[in-house]
Amino acid sequence: SSTFAPSSSLGRRGGLQQIMRVAKTIALCACLAVVAQANDWEADLKRAKTWKPRSGYKGAGSLGSANRQLNRHLEARIGHTFKACEEFGVGELRGVLRTLLPLASEELKQVYAPVDGRRPVYSTIFEMEAHWADVPEHDERVRDAHCHEAVMWFVHHLSSKAQDELALKTVLPKLPVADHSAGKGKRAPHDVAGKFYDEKITCQNCHVGGIDNLGVPEVAPETVKAKQRRCYTNYKELFNITCGPCDGIAGPYSGDDDQYFDPTDCVVVAQPHEVPVNERVPVALPPQFSVDVVGGSDRFGRTTNPVHDQLPGPVAKIYGQIHGKWYMDAEPGADLWMLRHDTVYASVTENGIPIPFIAPHVTEIHAQTSKQRAANLTGPMVSLIDGLPSFIPGGCTCIPDPVGVPDISASLATGMANMDYMGRIKLPKLEYLDVPIELDHYANWFLHIFMDTNKSMPHYGKAPSRLASAYAGTAVYNNWIMGDPKIKDPEVWHRGIPTSPMKVGPDAGKFCLDAKKVDFCANISQSTFPPQGELASAARASEAAAGLPFFPGKHSLDELVQHLKVASAQIAQLMI
Repeated sequence: SSTFAPSSSLGRRGGLQQIMRVAKTIALCACLAVVAQANDWEADLKRAKTWKPRSGYKGAGSLGSANRQLNRHLEARIGHTFKACEEFGVGELRGVLRTLLPLASEELKQVYAPVDGRRPVYSTIFEMEAHWADVPEHDERVRDAHCHEAVMWFVHHLSSKAQDELALKTVLPKLPVADHSAGKGKRAPHDVAGKFYDEKITCQNCHVGGIDNLGVPEVAPETVKAKQRRCYTNYKELFNITCGPCDGIAGPYSGDDDQYFDPTDCVVVAQPHEVPVNERVPVALPPQFSVDVVGGSDRFGRTTNPVHDQLPGPVAKIYGQIHGKWYMDAEPGADLWMLRHDTVYASVTENGIPIPFIAPHVTEIHAQTSKQRAANLTGPMVSLIDGLPSFIPGGCTCIPDPVGVPDISASLATGMANMDYMGRIKLPKLEYLDVPIELDHYANWFLHIFMDTNKSMPHYGKAPSRLASAYAGTAVYNNWIMGDPKIKDPEVWHRGIPTSPMKVGPDAGKFCLDAKKVDFCANISQSTFPPQGELASAARASEAAAGLPFFPGKHSLDELVQHLKVASAQIAQLMI
């Protein structure tokens, strides 16, 4: 009480000034709190409107790796208490969900579209409990489903302010260790717990990594021709459309509109139920090989639905008719994996309209050590553009690989092992080779893989004859050579890297442009690339997996567009 009770008028004035200073400080703190809350809300809205997670919030091709990555972010939250999902009981988790549901922000929930995995599914606690009544409580998949849902609601339905307030009184679960998604889409009618689990991991589709869920709203194919080009395995869930053996097989295309699509003739040999499992040719890719890409079509802005491109306007709709070569060395357990695509673009179109005088020859060489895979680092990708002088930037560029080297033998990931069998088909004329062929057709989401049923073929049961997607490329393969590509081609992993340095540009004196300024791209040359292999610790190796870049050239074309601009500017400087 004596603090603000001075004995003199000067003291009283001083006390009054002190009171004013305290009042101003309180007002300032209040203003800052309001600003902070406004900034938090803007960040909440931005997160809700973002379909595709940032790379640090994605796994490496499996649900388990995604859960581990996201749990690290949960554990890093200051002031929040989390414990392992496995330490909760179902009843305890249901109590958490009852707490979370009323705290959800109506504004955030309205952002999520009906096809968004983060969309709200319950309006009231009564509705939620009624759903639980049909689900067994003693199945660990139900417990894990509740953990997935609790984390998703906490992160995506609650505002930052509500999250902080909840942290004072509630212990939240982390994401589970186990992955029960292997049976998704194939559950028995009585497997209620499995189906319940599948319903609750929709948010994880975007966080898994590998082949990205691009987060674009899908549209049902409305014509037979459209269905021939585009039929995805999730269409049954989205539109009640069942893809037949000849659906989604695609064929040559040069534009988004189906008038620029030439369907490949297809005859149904057998429906899936008519081919016993032991008579099907399983999906396979060898860990070491070289193969001819005898022909294919590629779209610059790869997507599952061209109505919602992520790249700007005309750039996304550039198509190329391709041929080339593919090399791979990715033996399970090896300390270094390598992949090379040599691609020639025989013709280029912009949504069906020919672009003259452009026929680039591009190469992508991907390298990834075991240590990098375990750390979810993608390693370097060296892009080469044939024909550009080595003394200017653009002919050789190194960037962090967008996806890493694919785990094609499924030594770490299980994507190919879980593909849906679509049936057996016959193509009277296989594109680019003009020969009849019988194929077993498999699909997972937008990707379709075709295995030759002819047992006399050298690659029977070892590698596909054809791959296809509606807007992310098609390719026909021939002349598979199994084994280490270096045996017949010792220079395969560095051929084409310039032997003389750049004379101009930001990396003058180097042989290859370090576009993103990362350590593993700082000194690329024929003598330093590929890098030395590095083994990962056994504890981390199980986390490593990657996507499947079957269709080459897109990233090199991206570099071509950017670096042709740089090259033009540098040439202009030299001429001056």
